[in-house]
Amino acid sequence: MFCKVCYEEITPDNVYHPNQRYCNSCGLNHAKYLSERRQTLNSLREMNLESKIIQTKYLIRQEVSEFGLEKVYISYSGGKDSTVLSHLAKSIYPNILHLFANTTNEYPETIKHIKWEREKNGTNVMTVIPVDAHGEIWNFKKVVERYGYPIFSKRVSNAIRTYQHALSARTKKNSEDYIERNFKKYSKYKELPISDKCCDKLKKEPLRRKAKELGLKCAILGILASESYQREKDWLEYGCNIFHERKDNQSRPISFWTAEDIQEYIEKYNVKISDLYSMGYKRNGCMYCGFGVHLEPKGRNRYQRLKETHPIQYEYFIKNFELFMVDFEVMVK
Repeated sequence: MFCKVCYEEITPDNVYHPNQRYCNSCGLNHAKYLSERRQTLNSLREMNLESKIIQTKYLIRQEVSEFGLEKVYISYSGGKDSTVLSHLAKSIYPNILHLFANTTNEYPETIKHIKWEREKNGTNVMTVIPVDAHGEIWNFKKVVERYGYPIFSKRVSNAIRTYQHALSARTKKNSEDYIERNFKKYSKYKELPISDKCCDKLKKEPLRRKAKELGLKCAILGILASESYQREKDWLEYGCNIFHERKDNQSRPISFWTAEDIQEYIEKYNVKISDLYSMGYKRNGCMYCGFGVHLEPKGRNRYQRLKETHPIQYEYFIKNFELFMVDFEVMVK
């Protein structure tokens, strides 16, 4: 193995133990860099709302300046964060394109809100249906049957999928060791049908293909770094605007905002959001997604709440996926 920065061969004598992809020298330098970036992120989070709005508009303008308005789009989910981003972006560019990925696993209130945005609020929204490169139409049930269920977290599901699809005994053993080292309490599920492919098949890949078809060059995402370990880690590495560094160009102009900032903006500027939030939901993600469900209060997890608020969708869930939940030891009734 070689250091990912300097390409020096990593040996027991020079390895950086907290992250063994680095030699000791590069690992220490990277740790210092991340520490400084964390201080920057904390400083941005401490700004007041109006200062954050100014910074966010600057980041959006920077993207448009780099690629042109006709080459950028908002990846729009219909959720709170996405709607605040849309409201901000439209204050500068009223007709900016929004792409909404209908994953076939959306709450009815999300679909209703998208329709309102398009028909009543004048938002330039295009709906993208999950079709793969071969023209095959996907839905949540098909993805689960083909690849496995999205459960616990993306990192856990990815680790289990990697283990299950290892192409050699050595790779399988390395994957098993990785799970034991990082996700020991989930190792008992490693032979179950679990995967992180759902989002790729139903959202990310269809959006990429549509963007390519339309000649679009950069996505604007309404995500917060505080939402997950992985998103904060990604911000520390790359920041808000990521141009010409990775396969996909991205702008994440509200990533340094907090959930409190989002709510303050909604109230201050009277932004209409999905009716789902008035029903007690804090997120508008895919209805049957299992990421994080095991951390929710017993007796009040998302599936149990679904039974109360969306009985028709709940019955479909029970009919098709209850046996998965039994295996994952997740309560649904």
